[in-house]
Parts: sequence; structure tokens; C-alpha cells
Amino acid sequence: MNGGFTARAVCGYPEAMLLLKKHLVELVRAGKKHQTIRVWDRPHVRVGQISYTPGLGKLKITGIDELPHLDALIPADAIADGFATLPELLREIHRSYPEIPAGKRLFRVTFQWPWPPTADPITPETVPPPQSAPPRTSAAQRRPASARGPDQPDSAPAVTADPPTCLTATAAQRAAVKSWVLSQIEENDATVPGNRQNSPRANRR
Repeated sequence: MNGGFTARAVCGYPEAMLLLKKHLVELVRAGKKHQTIRVWDRPHVRVGQISYTPGLGKLKITGIDELPHLDALIPADAIADGFATLPELLREIHRSYPEIPAGKRLFRVTFQWPWPPTADPITPETVPPPQSAPPRTSAAQRRPASARGPDQPDSAPAVTADPPTCLTATAAQRAAVKSWVLSQIEENDATVPGNRQNSPRANRR
């Protein structure tokens, strides 16, 4: 009942995840639920283990025992599971497990939340709002003032969009770049005797 289980340490989480449905997470937050009934092929948690439940954070497993059948549940189990009566608990179990498959076993798991007891519980009010990314800066802004040329201002405008690339530039932009590159090559060749005949402009037909 109440969701699933994942046993693996991932991204700093504890070694097990004890999943609960959203309405049952609310019962834990309200302090009404500290037990869950599970149908497993074997025990997936152990006493003293620190588990993680999305929406709650860390919790500590305080007990686990196997039940022979659902008839072994008593009214106190319903109260510990967050329900007012035993029939309400049984209806919740049957919603999750219409029938208990052959080879599966019934477990009663108790837990303590939050863990450690002094930790602030995870609630929607304590989740920080997402932070917006800082504005991008140009290379001129990242250089120290001493490294800038005399004609460069101390602060350059922030870069708000990526410059055009070969894939996004227009035909006019590509032609202007090509013309500038050729002019630079010709200017360089003109300063070296004997290089004029090797310039790209001279070799065009």
C-alpha cells in the first residue's frame, strides 16, 4: 500500500526510498501517520535504516514485522496508519492491492519523521523559489580595466543573445565577413614582397 520502494543510493539520497501517495504524505505532515502496510516478496527496509520519501525528506525506520494476513490488523493499526477506523484502512489497502499475488508477503513498517527529529520538515512553504540565472556578460566585461584598450569603456553592455553563427547569419552578413577577411589578407600580402601573386583576389578568374 501507499506507493512503492526503491533501494539504491542515488545523488546523495539515503540507501532506500519509501514512496507514499500524495494524500498519504499529507497525513504524515499532519502527524497522523507513522506506519505503512506493504506487500513485498521480502523485507526491503530494516530497523534503524534512514530512508527518503519525496515530499517529506528523510525518515527513520523504527520497526518492521510480517503479518500472516490482513485479518491480523487491528484498530490500532488504522490509527497508526492515519485512518480513523480499520475498515477505512482496509479500503485503502484494497485500492492499492486488489488482491495479494501468490508469493507476496504482508509487512507492517513503522517510521519516524522528520529525521533527525530537530530537522525542519520539508513542506511546500519551505521549498525555496527557483532562482533566475544571472545576465550573461561579454568578454570585454570579464577583462580587467587595465587590459582594455584606450577606446573601450569600463563597462560593456550585457550580452542578451548569442551572436549570429554560420548557420544563422544572413547572406549579406556572410558576404560582409568574407569581404573583410579578403581585405585583411590582401593588406597583409601587400606588405610582404612577392606575395601579391599568391593572394586569393589575384588567383580569382
